[in-house]
Amino acid sequence: MARKIFLFTLIAAIILFAGSAGYCDDKLNISVTHPWLALLASFIGGAEVNVTPIRIWNSNGDLTMNERGKILRELEDGAKIIAIDENDAQSSGIKNAAKYTVKYLYSPFPVSINSLYDPSVIPFVAQRVLTALSEWDSRNYPFYQRRLAEFQARLSSAILVGQVMKDISISDMTGSSGVLLRAAGCKIERPEQLEQWQKGNFSGLREYMDEMRDKGTAIVIDDDTPDVLRRYLSGKSDVYKWERPDLERDYPTFLHEQYISLWQKITAKPLPANSKRSKNTR
Repeated sequence: MARKIFLFTLIAAIILFAGSAGYCDDKLNISVTHPWLALLASFIGGAEVNVTPIRIWNSNGDLTMNERGKILRELEDGAKIIAIDENDAQSSGIKNAAKYTVKYLYSPFPVSINSLYDPSVIPFVAQRVLTALSEWDSRNYPFYQRRLAEFQARLSSAILVGQVMKDISISDMTGSSGVLLRAAGCKIERPEQLEQWQKGNFSGLREYMDEMRDKGTAIVIDDDTPDVLRRYLSGKSDVYKWERPDLERDYPTFLHEQYISLWQKITAKPLPANSKRSKNTR
């Protein structure tokens, strides 16, 4: 009798394990062409989706092939891929889209890729990511829908947190992140000479930086600031960098932390006594 109970228990455990293993393997496996899509698909897909980016941002903030192109080379025929549009797919090395199952979110994307920093744009792209995932995995549509709603709510919450930077004076020399500084309510100015500085003609830049320091205005750059200007400004006093999103973090959390980090760096440094902010805080 005891032996029968043991055998029954052993068989039940094997069946349960096999069922659990099958369930774990039942995730939707997709590749995405762009790191922004990796951020969105990972959040919306949650535990139900395995997301592999074909391109990532490297340590310099530049787009590069993930694992030096190994991810792309190892894609199997029929692999499920989400791309922003055909141009994005081709830029990711996908020359023969018919070989795969590619879903284009737009045809073509009506604005620049850098517009994905805009909190008024990214929810619409996220909605299309939801549609793509649901077409491949309709049984989990309610789950993806809840995740999208959570993403939108938390994105809005992160922007509200950014209001901690409201009225901070910023000289925006970013290539794409300025929209997030404006969303936070910062007082933004773009220097008239920015275009010449971006081309490497730094005439008047040192005087401008001195003027910004005297006014208590912080200069902010990002990874889309043209290389020649970014290299000149990096490490300079009163110059701060808005970072690329971290693919290992969910985007709303990263954005929340980025706002707080930038605010702390700017406000930790004493501003000139004659600055407007200084007067307002007396």
